[in-house]
Parts: sequence; structure tokens; C-alpha cells
Amino acid sequence: MATIPPIEIDLTGLKSQFLGQISDQQINELTETCVQLVTQAVYSKWEALAKQELHSTLPEYLHNLNIIDKGRFQKQIILTGTLPEMVESGASPFDLKEVFKKSKCVKYTVPVYNRKGKMVYQGGDWYLTIPFRQGTPGIVGQAGFANEMPQEIYALMVHRAANSPLTKAEIPDPYNVPRSRAAIYDQQSGKLLYGEYTHKASIYEGLVKKQAAYGKTVQNTYRSFRRAGANSDPLAFIHRGIKARDLAKKAVEQTDVEQIVENATYQFLDNILPN
Repeated sequence: MATIPPIEIDLTGLKSQFLGQISDQQINELTETCVQLVTQAVYSKWEALAKQELHSTLPEYLHNLNIIDKGRFQKQIILTGTLPEMVESGASPFDLKEVFKKSKCVKYTVPVYNRKGKMVYQGGDWYLTIPFRQGTPGIVGQAGFANEMPQEIYALMVHRAANSPLTKAEIPDPYNVPRSRAAIYDQQSGKLLYGEYTHKASIYEGLVKKQAAYGKTVQNTYRSFRRAGANSDPLAFIHRGIKARDLAKKAVEQTDVEQIVENATYQFLDNILPN
């Protein structure tokens, strides 16, 4: 992840300007105040930028954005987690299966035997069922959603019984046609990285409605599922790559550190110096 140069705040010059009127302890207290104010300002700007630019990745990104107290005069804003760091610094095209197989929810196939007791499949291959939350029409842009159902699919699902999967025969044209992912090339060299891939089924096949009660209201959510595993098509889960957001750099650039320190200093001097 890209490293942002530290912001240094040096107020020792105040002592010489107000000789005999300001102590070392007061300078230290003012410095600590300024460090806290600047840290919080950068964090708030970073958070605001994330809310403006991110959608489905926003909840995990903000969950992994934290202020760390490194001691007196030292605060640090850190972003952790594989996906948040990829969003921040960017990532070349990659195989999502390499991420999936590290999930704590991964399961493994079991051995299969024929009627004579001979093993015909030794098992042990990993697999993972991945839920995809489908938004209702008009919801794209809100946190947690990357996709929204077309109105025709939503009309089929909104009055549907909970946990009743949408079948292939029910999906109207053109949404019953499996989607394709175009081939992926290296942007600089033009080299083919991953070939074109066509899904085995419509992304809406198997879509279900889930219901959860919150007080006196019932909330509907809609999910589809895909199975990834050791035996998946090698091209089935290729991500096209992630453009670097550089939100940390933007947050620092859009925070007026000098103005924050200046305001805090004037307020400090007004409180301790005689009128």
C-alpha cells in the first residue's frame, strides 16, 4: 500500500516569540491538541471521500479504517484488510478463487465409493458457496450494492414466497441469457491475460427472496449464489482489476493543516496570555 509522508507539527518557535510567557509544558499540550485535531480532520475527510466514491466495498473499507494512538505527538490512520488495500492502491487483474479458497467458510468434498466399496473419487477438493446481494431497482450507489435487478426481474421477485428460487424457465428474455466477460489484456503491453468467459447460467437463475423481521416491519433482501471451487472453470472468477482510489492522498491534500494549527494556536494564546 502507498505510504503517505507524515505530517509534522513543530510549535517550538512559539516559546521564543513569547519569551517567558509560555512554558515547555504548554507548548507540548498545544502540540498534542493540534496533532489530535489534524488527525481527526484527515480521518473525517478520508471517510467522507470513501462515502462519495465507493459503493459495495464501502462497509468493509470503513470497518478497516482506524486511528491508532502511537503515543504523545504521534497518531496514525491505518487501512487494513486485503480488499480495502486493493481498493486504495489498485490491483491488476487476478483470480478471485485464490481469495475464496482462504475463506473460513470453505468446505471440502468427501470421498465417493461405488457399491463394491472401491473409492471412485478421493474428495478433499475445496468449494465455497458465494452469496451475491442483488439490489432493487434504483439502489445502485448505496453502500453494499454493486448490482441492481432490472424491473422485470424485480416484478417476479417482490411478491414471491421467501426462499423460493427463481427457475430458468421463469426468467424473461434477455435476462435468461448467460452473460459474458470480455477477454482481459494488459493495458501497457497489450498481452492477453485472461480469455473471454461466458457464464454457465443466467445470473438471476436461483435468485431468492430472504425476509427478516425488524420490530413490526419485515425487510426483504434478494440474493443469488455461485459455487466456486477447485474444479471451477479456470476463467470463471477472474476480476478485471481495481483502479487505485488513493483516498488517503486525497484526504491529506484536501485538509488545510496550516489553518487548523493556526486556529488552535490563536485560541490557545487567547486563553493563556493577558489581555
